[in-house]
Amino acid sequence: MTRLPSIDALKFLLALGVVWAHSVLMGQHYSTANYLVGQGLVRATVPTFALVSGFLFHATGRRGRTMPWLMIMTGAYLVWCLIYAPVWLVGEPDVLHVLGRLVVGPLHLWYMAALILAVLMIAAVLRLVPDPLAQRRWLLGSALGLALTGATLQGIDFFTPVDLSLNLYRNGIFVEYPYAVLGFLLAGKIERDGSDWMPGALTLWLMLGFLAALRLGEAWLSLRAFGLSPAAPPEFPPLAMAFSVTLMMAMLRLDLPGWLRPLGKLSMAIYFLHYLVLLGALSLGLTSLGTMMALGVAGPILLTRLGSAIWREVKRHVRQRQETGEAWASPDWRR
Repeated sequence: MTRLPSIDALKFLLALGVVWAHSVLMGQHYSTANYLVGQGLVRATVPTFALVSGFLFHATGRRGRTMPWLMIMTGAYLVWCLIYAPVWLVGEPDVLHVLGRLVVGPLHLWYMAALILAVLMIAAVLRLVPDPLAQRRWLLGSALGLALTGATLQGIDFFTPVDLSLNLYRNGIFVEYPYAVLGFLLAGKIERDGSDWMPGALTLWLMLGFLAALRLGEAWLSLRAFGLSPAAPPEFPPLAMAFSVTLMMAMLRLDLPGWLRPLGKLSMAIYFLHYLVLLGALSLGLTSLGTMMALGVAGPILLTRLGSAIWREVKRHVRQRQETGEAWASPDWRR
C-alpha cells in the first residue's frame, strides 16, 4: 500500500494529542475542561496510533518483511531507551529491574515495546492459521477478547481494593494488539474490496461527531462519579474501538495533497523527542500549558531539522575527503 497523505496527517494530529496529554499531566494542569477533553477524546490517541501501525504493517507483512521490520523497530526502541536512560534509569535498584522496565517500556517508550509484541502476535496468528478467512476470524476474535480482558483488569484495579500494576493492562497484549489487529484487518478489507464499501466522508464525520459526543458524555459521568483525577475508569471498549476506527476511515476519505506526507516523519520526531523537551521546559520553570505545548511541538521539529542539517554536512565533508583522496591516488595527479 502506497503512502497516504491522510494517514500522515492523522499521525501528526495524534502526535499533537500525545504532547497535549503529557503537557497536562507533567504540568499538572488539572481542570474540568482538560479532564473532559483528555478522558473523552485525547485518551484515544495511543490506541489510534496502534490502529495506524497495524494498518501500515499489513503491507509490510504482505511483502514478507516482518522480520526486518521487527529488527529495525527493536533496534530503534533500544536506541531511544539509551537516549532516555538518564531519566528512567534513576532509582532502578538492579539489573533485573532494568530488564523488566525494558520489557514493558520506560516512560512513553512503552508504546514501542508494546507494538513489537503486538506485531509478533499478529505474525504468529498468520503463520499458525493458513486459511485467510480463518486468519481474519482468529485475529478479530482474539482482539475483541483481549480488549475486554484488559478493560476488566483495569476495572479491577480502579473499582476494587486489588492494586494491579499499570503495566499489567497497558501493554502490547491488551491495548496495542487489539487496535493493531483492527488496523491490519481494515487494510486487508481495503486491499480486497477497495474503499467503496466505506461510507462517504460526510457520513463518517457525522458518525465521528456522534461518537465523540458519547465519549465526552462518558468522561462527564466519570467526572461526576469519581471527581477530578488523572486516574479514570476503563473505557467502554466497543465505543473506544468504534471511535478510533471511524476516525481513521474518515481520514482515509479525505483527499489530501501529497505535500502533507512529511507530516508522518514529523509526527515521529514529535513523539520521540517531546518528552525530553517538556522535561527541559519544566526545569526552566516554563510550566504554562500553552508554552509547554508550543515547545513540545516546535522543539522536536527544530531539533530534527538541526540534526538533519548536521548529518548532511558530515556526509558532505566525508564525501569531499573521499574525492580528495581519490584525486591524490589517480595516475593523472601523480604525473
